[in-house]
Amino acid sequence: MNNIDNFQPHQWMADSPQIDNLSLFELSLPGAHNAGCDWEAGYALIPGKNWVACQDVSFYSQLNRGARALDIRLTSDNKAQGLARFSFHHGGYRSSRTLADLVRDVKAFYERNIDEFIILDFHELGEDKVAFDHSEFQALMLEHLGERMIPTRNLHLTLGQLKAISPLQRIMVAASMTWETEDHRILGKIHHKWIDQRFVTPLELQVYITKVLSTPISTLRPWSLSATSFSLGGGPKRILEELDNWFDPTRSDWAKKCNIINFDFIKNSKIVRFCQMANLEKAIEKSRSSVREQTV
Repeated sequence: MNNIDNFQPHQWMADSPQIDNLSLFELSLPGAHNAGCDWEAGYALIPGKNWVACQDVSFYSQLNRGARALDIRLTSDNKAQGLARFSFHHGGYRSSRTLADLVRDVKAFYERNIDEFIILDFHELGEDKVAFDHSEFQALMLEHLGERMIPTRNLHLTLGQLKAISPLQRIMVAASMTWETEDHRILGKIHHKWIDQRFVTPLELQVYITKVLSTPISTLRPWSLSATSFSLGGGPKRILEELDNWFDPTRSDWAKKCNIINFDFIKNSKIVRFCQMANLEKAIEKSRSSVREQTV
């Protein structure tokens, strides 16, 4: 399992039983930024796919390649019905992907990967001047994925404890709901640490991440680090080489310090493997700490 030649991204969590002593908030998780906007989806001619697409492949393929947190921006299409009413967007520019695609792909992924844990981070619900039906969104999520959603009261538990409680509950759903539509299976909005500027160079991003990770961050709540670069000349940039250098556990402790690493174009990244390595280190350290506490 520790041999990189045997690394299986579609089941990297199940292949690492040592990490069962960690909670979802203690883990380092590879996150697909703007997961609903990929190169295989359809878009309007303006501004063009290259300005909108942040991933190469569909939800299913992202999960199959190791993503365990999907960053999702959802809006409403009042002309459609059911799951198709909710579509994905990037900055207001819509993708052809709908909530039906997400539900189908998540279910298909779980047909062969029963012990992988996923975070569905609905970072945006609705957009300016477009009304969003939180009630229908909640009803559809509970109807189609409810049996797999982890109750918020259990999110602090370790993976091993969650497995012991239920053979199905493997999905954490986070979204900013209205008070009328709050539910015990939907956590509030996940905080994203973002550089807060539209155009970001790799150097600016490196400086920002260095600053963020210089201060310890609580593991009592989930949080997401935005590790993305956007250029004036071409939209989301492929900076996989830089990310692989920065987050390689043999070079830095960055992967170990993170909860969700939210980045573009996960298809050809080594971040998934690096997260597995970081989590194995965390699990060993937690086990040793527990032994020390028991012997004191």
